[in-house]
Amino acid sequence: MKLTGSLIFAKELKALGVNYVAGIPASGSWPLVEALATPGAGVPFIQVMQEQSAVHMADGYFRACGRPMAALLSTSPQRSRALGGIETASADGSALLVVTAGRPEDSVAVLFEPVDGQSGVSATRASADKTRLTVSSADKLSSTLRRAFDTMMSGPSRPVTLEIPMAVQAESVEIKVLKGASRLPVADAVALDDTRLERVGERLAGARKPVILAGAGVIRAEASADVLNVAETFLCPVITTAQGKGAFPEDHPLSGGTLGRGPREGANTLLASADVVIALGCACDPDILHIAHQAPLKKVIEATLITLDDDPVGPAPQARALIDVAIVDGLRAQLRALSAWITPSRLGDLKRRRARYRASVILLRERQHAVAQADNGNDGVALPVQRPLIELRQLLERDAILVVGAGSVQAAVRQVFPVYTPRSHLCAGRFGDVGWAVPAAIGAKLAMPARQVVCVVGDGDFLQSMQEVAICVMHTIPVVFVVLNNSGYGAVSELHQARGEHYLGGEFNLPDGKPYSPDFASIARSFGLQAWRVEFASQLSAVFTKALNCPGPSLVEIITARASHLAHGG
Repeated sequence: MKLTGSLIFAKELKALGVNYVAGIPASGSWPLVEALATPGAGVPFIQVMQEQSAVHMADGYFRACGRPMAALLSTSPQRSRALGGIETASADGSALLVVTAGRPEDSVAVLFEPVDGQSGVSATRASADKTRLTVSSADKLSSTLRRAFDTMMSGPSRPVTLEIPMAVQAESVEIKVLKGASRLPVADAVALDDTRLERVGERLAGARKPVILAGAGVIRAEASADVLNVAETFLCPVITTAQGKGAFPEDHPLSGGTLGRGPREGANTLLASADVVIALGCACDPDILHIAHQAPLKKVIEATLITLDDDPVGPAPQARALIDVAIVDGLRAQLRALSAWITPSRLGDLKRRRARYRASVILLRERQHAVAQADNGNDGVALPVQRPLIELRQLLERDAILVVGAGSVQAAVRQVFPVYTPRSHLCAGRFGDVGWAVPAAIGAKLAMPARQVVCVVGDGDFLQSMQEVAICVMHTIPVVFVVLNNSGYGAVSELHQARGEHYLGGEFNLPDGKPYSPDFASIARSFGLQAWRVEFASQLSAVFTKALNCPGPSLVEIITARASHLAHGG
């Protein structure tokens, strides 16, 4: 069968299980876009309004379902405007395919160093978690695409950039296009280190106050059930990092919650008082550095720190000095072997010795819950950011996906919004990229159409990418957008408030000092969304119910207090 490079590309994407491509068509990519709509290919193309949003959308798609999506960025300006999105996906371990046309200009190429090459294909890499492939002939395109997917999905997941020059798109060659996703990598057999596992088992069993810290790697490895099994076997409480939120059900008696910003928040307290900490899937998670740097967690330096991960790179150098035992391969296999270490006699002894500790964990969580529920706004008082989150959690289904914007809203979600299932809490972790959440939420809904998807974002964050809500209208994608409007970048102001300073740089003000804000509900209606504006706590439940029942996209704008009380629970 004779096919152009563009048709080979489209048919291979379909065979590899790619369900969507997002981007902005340009002179270098029209053949690829047209090929995607060809009968037999049929991969929907989602046209975004801003280039970086295509990458953020693919990022959110992967985080929600664990399968890659593609972003098409044709020209050099498109690629340069999307670099921040690629870095965010790379830092947080998201696999996605970035397709470009032509060779990179010198200004872009300097970011990459050649590492290998083969006939018809060249590869360059900027770092351990970012690879660029270039194909020079159409007959190499099929194998190169499969190589790109193997690179994305084998080992630590990461973005891969594939360049398909115009000449390759137009070239016709005889080729047999493979059917089915035959590229799925086969995991290597894991060699269990019995000696190390014995040490881990003994230290967990012998600890007075052990804590399991679950990170994003647990979710990526689909190891949540294994963590639950280890926790119940060793009667050990589990806390999570922000990226790992959802790795352990937060309504379980052994849940200690999520690491937070306030020093007295429950998870922080548990971690600070632990004598053994086992960090699972935390190698690429910035919250692991809390152990080394942030009060009151410095006390944990005195504890035994054990790490199990699937990332051969391991945790950051600042954390490595604290590690007593490290296992860097086969997270799920190691956890299953660890669960089998406990004998019935050991379990009986553990139950007796851990009874008081388990009771204290439950009491701590109950106290934190009571504090979080108290003083969260009523009619006549400006709403704190926590109140809408508490109301929203009560109305959402158990497995609803919450996509969280950058800044103070992330801290509030950690505090008052429990998550029960993996891939139900998505946030841009290491970089906290503003503008990420809106397109990422659209990607999450494309990935999981049967689940509720709500994007909670601050007004400053929403202004960075609000134009992408048009995609939801054009494609009838029912995402609920919740804009918490405090007329500014709350996190910037809070930083200075904590230092006893008054700094206007994070506020949106008129010349006379009064707060400034667009009418986001009206803007949303002009895009074609159903929208409501909420100013009082008594309105929240009814408005959220209407928004969640909309057949299409909707937006709820909530006026919140400028002065946050994120530290009220700690």
